[in-house]
Amino acid sequence: MERVLWIYVAAGLAGAARLLWWYWPATGMFDGATSNIWTALAWDVAHGEFYRPLLSPSGYGGTRYMPLLFVAHGLLLRLHVDPILAGAALMQASVCAAAAALYFTLREARVRAPLAAPLACTVWSTAVYQAYCTDVRADYLAAALAVTAVGLAIGHRSRARDSWLAGAAVACVLAGLTKVTSLAVAGPLVVWLWIEGARRSAWRFAGATATLWLATIGVVQWASHGNFLESFLATASGGMTLATIARAIPHFVQETTWEPFVGTPFLLALWCAFQFARRRRLTLVHVALAGTTLVTLVIFASPGTVANQLVDLQMMSVLVIGAALADGDASPRLIVPIYAVLAIAIAAISWPVPGLPSVMATIRRDGLLTRARVQSIHDEFLPPGTRYITNDPIFAVLYDERPVVLDEFGLELSVRSGGPAGRDFEARIRRQEYDVVIRRVDDRFPRDITAGDAGFADAAAAYWAAWPPEHAQLRAIVEPAYALRAVRKPFVILMRR
Repeated sequence: MERVLWIYVAAGLAGAARLLWWYWPATGMFDGATSNIWTALAWDVAHGEFYRPLLSPSGYGGTRYMPLLFVAHGLLLRLHVDPILAGAALMQASVCAAAAALYFTLREARVRAPLAAPLACTVWSTAVYQAYCTDVRADYLAAALAVTAVGLAIGHRSRARDSWLAGAAVACVLAGLTKVTSLAVAGPLVVWLWIEGARRSAWRFAGATATLWLATIGVVQWASHGNFLESFLATASGGMTLATIARAIPHFVQETTWEPFVGTPFLLALWCAFQFARRRRLTLVHVALAGTTLVTLVIFASPGTVANQLVDLQMMSVLVIGAALADGDASPRLIVPIYAVLAIAIAAISWPVPGLPSVMATIRRDGLLTRARVQSIHDEFLPPGTRYITNDPIFAVLYDERPVVLDEFGLELSVRSGGPAGRDFEARIRRQEYDVVIRRVDDRFPRDITAGDAGFADAAAAYWAAWPPEHAQLRAIVEPAYALRAVRKPFVILMRR
C-alpha cells in the first residue's frame, strides 16, 4: 500500500519539479493575474496601507481577500525581498504546511506513520498544485490551518485536554483570516462535539471561536482605519445570482471531473464514509468532509470559481481515506489499484504526453509571460508622466508604484451595483482622463499586432465582440471612449478615440 502511494507522490513531485524548473527561470513572473492582486495587496502593506478605501483620489480598493497571507507577503517586501520571489516562497511554504498539517491530523486519527506520510504528501500530486505552483494563493495555507483544527479537536477528545480545543479555536480563526470560508470548519467541530455528547465542550468551543473571531475582526477593522468591513461587504457576495447558484452543483461536478486527483479521492472518501456509517456512528473526519463539501458547493455558486477551491476537499478526502484504512473500513485491495492509476495519470500529464491536457501544455499554448515582457510594454506605452489604468496591478508593483485599481473584480461589482467607486470610474473613463488603458485578456489573439498592421481592424472588431455577457456594463463604458491600438500578448493596449 505505502509503496504505491509513494510512487504516486514521487510522480507528482517529479512533475511539479520539472514544471517549476522550466517555468521560473524563464519568466520571473506569476502565471495568473490573481497572484498579482495578492502582490498588490502586499505592496500596499509594505507601504503602510492596510486595506485601502473603496474610493480615494489615487484609485480604487475593494477586495474580499483576507489579510494573513498578504500581510506576511508585505512584511517580506519591507525586508526588500523581490515581490515575486517572496510570493513564490510563501506559496511553497504554504503547501509544505498543508502536508505537515495533514500528517499531524492523520496521526491523531490513529493512522500509522508509514501510511500517514505518503498520504500527507499527496497534496503535491494533483493537477491543482501543478496549476498553481507558479502563483501565490491562500488556499493551501487556509486548508493547512483548517485541517490542523480538526487534528487538535481529535486530540482533545483522545487526551481530554482543554488546551487542544483552545488551539483548535485559534486554528479556525487563523484559517478564516487566511480565507474567510475556511472559518466554516468550526461548524463540523461543534456538531461532532455535540454528537459525541460533549455538549459543554461544544458550547465552550463555539463561544471561544466566535469571541476570538469577533475580537480579531475588530482589530483588523481598527488597523485598516475602518476600510476592511466596507471592502469585504462590498465584494462578499462574489457576484452570486440565482442563475449561478443554480449552476453550483454542475459546476462542482465539472471541476472535480476535470481534476481526477481530487475527484477520485473524494468519491473514494464518500464510499469509505458510507461503509463506516453502516456499522457505527460517524467520526469527526466524516463530519468535516461533509462540512467541507457543503462549503465548496457554496463557493462554486460564485462565478469564475475554479479548481483552486478544491484544495480543502482533497485534504479532507485523504483524511477520511486514511482513517478508513486505519479502522479497517477500507481494504488496500481497493485503494491500491486506484492510486496506481492516479500515479500513471499524474506522470502522463507531467511529462506531458501529447494529446493529454496538462499545465505545461497550457502555458506553452498561451505563451510565457516574462518580466522582460511587462517591462517592454511599460517602456513602449507608459513613458514618464503617462496616466494609465490597468486590470493587472503588476505593471505598477514592478515599478514600485501604487496601482490605480487594486482588484478589478471589486471595481466591476461596484459598476454593476452603481456604487460610488463604479460611478467615479465610469465618469473618469467617459472623460478620457487616462492616456492608456491596459487590459489583460485570455489567449484570443494569435500574435502581437499594432494599429496599421494588416488584419488589425478585424482583430479590433473581434476583441470587442469577444467580451463575455457578464462584462457587458464594463464594455459599454470603455468602448465608446477608448480604441484598441495594440496587442502585446496577453495584454491589449487601448488609447483615446
